[in-house]
Amino acid sequence: MWKAAFILFLIPALVISQEVKNDSVIHLSEFEVTSSRINKLSTGLLITRIDSQSLEINKGRSLSSLISDETPLYIKSYGPGNLSTISIRGTSSTHTGIYWNGIRLNPPNIDMEDLSLYPSSFFNSVAILKGGASSLFGSGNIGGAIHLQNKPQFVKNIDAGVEAIAGSYNDYRTLGGVVFSNEKIWSKTRFVYKNAQNDFPYKNSDGETVSRTNAAQLQYGVMQDIFGKIDNNNIIGASFWYQSSDREIPGSVNVPQSDAKQDDKSFRSVVNWKRVWSSGGFNVKGAYLYSYLHYYDPNSIQEIELENKIVTNTAVGELSLEQRFHERFFLAAGINYRFENCSTKAYENTPVRNTVALYGSANYRIPFIEWDITANLRQDFIPGYATPFVPAFGLEGKISGFLYGKVNISRNFRVPTFNDLYWYPFGNLNLKPEKSWNEEASLIIKKRGKANLELTVTGFNSVIDDYILWVPVTGNSWSAQNIQKVHIRGVEANGLTKFKLHKLFINIRLGYSYTRSTNQKQTGPNDNSLGKQLIYVPVNSFTGNISFTFKGFLLNYRHSYTGLRYTTRDNSDYLPAYNIGDITFSKNI
Repeated sequence: MWKAAFILFLIPALVISQEVKNDSVIHLSEFEVTSSRINKLSTGLLITRIDSQSLEINKGRSLSSLISDETPLYIKSYGPGNLSTISIRGTSSTHTGIYWNGIRLNPPNIDMEDLSLYPSSFFNSVAILKGGASSLFGSGNIGGAIHLQNKPQFVKNIDAGVEAIAGSYNDYRTLGGVVFSNEKIWSKTRFVYKNAQNDFPYKNSDGETVSRTNAAQLQYGVMQDIFGKIDNNNIIGASFWYQSSDREIPGSVNVPQSDAKQDDKSFRSVVNWKRVWSSGGFNVKGAYLYSYLHYYDPNSIQEIELENKIVTNTAVGELSLEQRFHERFFLAAGINYRFENCSTKAYENTPVRNTVALYGSANYRIPFIEWDITANLRQDFIPGYATPFVPAFGLEGKISGFLYGKVNISRNFRVPTFNDLYWYPFGNLNLKPEKSWNEEASLIIKKRGKANLELTVTGFNSVIDDYILWVPVTGNSWSAQNIQKVHIRGVEANGLTKFKLHKLFINIRLGYSYTRSTNQKQTGPNDNSLGKQLIYVPVNSFTGNISFTFKGFLLNYRHSYTGLRYTTRDNSDYLPAYNIGDITFSKNI
């Protein structure tokens, strides 16, 4: 395996700025500042991009609300101001990578991010990659990945704005920013402030209407991006993001009383240098991530749940190179180093993880049929783990007329979290990485005319082996085990049409997902979950959006449907399906 990885690393490489997939002509001179592997090497995979209008409408909301309203993806939320995590194609939240300017943000202790803490206004590009992508980005990308970027534009511009929002249940928000740019410099500063009580009424288990208590949130943050274009061949950039959130943790319908609180603070930074030449280039990137969480519950009788402070530190260094040898042939390779540690009294010691990854890719445009074929290869090296070699192969192009096709096959993996390994006393140091094979195929209709139409239908399938599950060992004590096997399959359909009636612009988007995610292995003789749907994974979900734009006026209606979700592994109990409708009316002055 070392020999294969060494050969892989010796693959030369090419310029960051060139787009591999054009219909007929390949342009070699384009310089794209934010080009990444998601754009050029994800052949055969689907990418959902949130359009600029949706980002503008939702800029006062969290990323979890944006994704929930704009896509059929399932967001598991514990209510306004509380934990919100994502499930892509029936996988768990730990199977989705969250990336900011190419840097993975998932913390090593739990390997998932709370998307309710991400302000939508901080990003000018939100893309969701569906399907396995471990060959591109490493551990954890079994279900998909969310890529957040801030794309600079080197044009002369000065822009500043402040927005104040007031809502029901004592919800007050302020956000804004300043942009300064010219042909050489692009700088953007954004800030957000939120203060909400979230004291909405609901019916308790006795049928009485009461107000939600202990649900307040105070959040503020700032992000700074600055890029400099030294010359036509070199660009440097840096991004800094600080955020703080103090929130109360409310109870549930059955246990309404809670006095728990949680304080989250984070600092994230990325620096970047890109250099290009006539047929190649390289990118050097470094990042430092810090997170602090303080949880306090005065009513807990267990010391570990009474108060706990968790501090994580992550440092990342990456070098990637690219080279075009022919107008149809493109190679890329790179090396990534990642250092992680976590300090908490839930562990006996402060664990450290060092990961070195070698990766390489090749893209070729097949003559005559003009299809792109891509092979991605990656090997991660982590002391103490036999991490698998993860290849991926993708194919996409035009079938005929307005019909296109995509196919992708990939191997993927996820290493155990620090909690899985070190949580005292039931962490399991013998855990193996989860492994999966993912397959998917898409048919796409693209029709241009007075009414633009795009329709995509995708079938997907994956099997996850050595699935990590916390199971009871003694009494109320639980331990992580590689004890489950999960089979995921389903169909997605997404449609988009845009057309104009005189001066009225109409935009319609629809999305539907059918997902079966079932357990294929019993954990014991009394386990009745064999063949049953995984908990909190809806089989059916739908989202629809229609907007009308006329002379600066905007009327937008969004509707989402989430099917029932089982709450027990034997599917004996469930949460009912629900619908949400949302109307926005605005005038741009």
